[in-house]
Amino acid sequence: MKKTIFLQDENAVWLKGNIHSHTVFSDGSWTPEQMKDQYKKHGYDFLAVTDHDTYTDTRSLTDDTFTMIQGFELWGNASNDKDIHVNFLWADEVEGIAPGQKMTLPERTGKVSLGLCYELREKGCYVMLNHPHWSLLTSPEIENENPYHAVEIMNYATEWLENMGDGSVFWTEMLLRGCRLWNGGSDDNHNGHCPIDGDVDSMYCDSFGGFTVVKAADRSPQAIIEAMKAGSFYTSTGPSIYDFYVEDGYVHVKCSPCIRIYINGETRQYQRKMGRHVTEFVTKLKGTEKLIRAECMDAAGRSAYSNPIFLD
Repeated sequence: MKKTIFLQDENAVWLKGNIHSHTVFSDGSWTPEQMKDQYKKHGYDFLAVTDHDTYTDTRSLTDDTFTMIQGFELWGNASNDKDIHVNFLWADEVEGIAPGQKMTLPERTGKVSLGLCYELREKGCYVMLNHPHWSLLTSPEIENENPYHAVEIMNYATEWLENMGDGSVFWTEMLLRGCRLWNGGSDDNHNGHCPIDGDVDSMYCDSFGGFTVVKAADRSPQAIIEAMKAGSFYTSTGPSIYDFYVEDGYVHVKCSPCIRIYINGETRQYQRKMGRHVTEFVTKLKGTEKLIRAECMDAAGRSAYSNPIFLD
């Protein structure tokens, strides 16, 4: 019997997107219109504007070739000066959230309210804990029972500019504890170093580096959010994952040309395939795995991360 995370529909489409970005309506330097234009030029299919503590309504920018996801990023400061940021994403409307609404916490102390996170998740939001490494979080600070769908494991802006954007170890530790969390990847771009009237592809640009690729029923915001909730996507800084599944005791990975494919369980990266042009890896499971996931790395050191297939 075949088991996979990807939507098994012959009419499903692969869509590339950025699920974490900022515009002039918080601390970014591009407008939503400029953001859409640039991401469309760079081959993206969808974008979420997640301004800090502010819902910037971008629904009117959705068209037949590009989809806007709605959302915002909630920012809380803990008493130990750690910044805890949470993304909330949705397709169209959420009860109690109006365009332009400020979503600030009553006081900028203590961790982000888990009550609010649970409430918005119940209302249909996709909830992601952002950039844990940049936030200086350790995994024990997050409870086993939590409101998150996902952990942002690649935050391109903080990785490129500050070397603080890789949250994959944090995510791994959460999985080891039995927390069933998807991963997430994005730019978190503010574009302060690449103004729209300058070189948007300069070495200081914090756009177009970390992305999420969903396999969705169609291009609609609703289908994209449903695919993300189901884990039908992968995170990448370069490579593509075309298929990932378990069948008859074997795990199968198909990807764009890479030099390394790692298979992870809930323990170490215990199986791998290496070469100059590796595009597929098929290997037998040990039979005791509770979960299985894959990482594909290309010659430039860029990686694509699958979500876990839970086997128990």
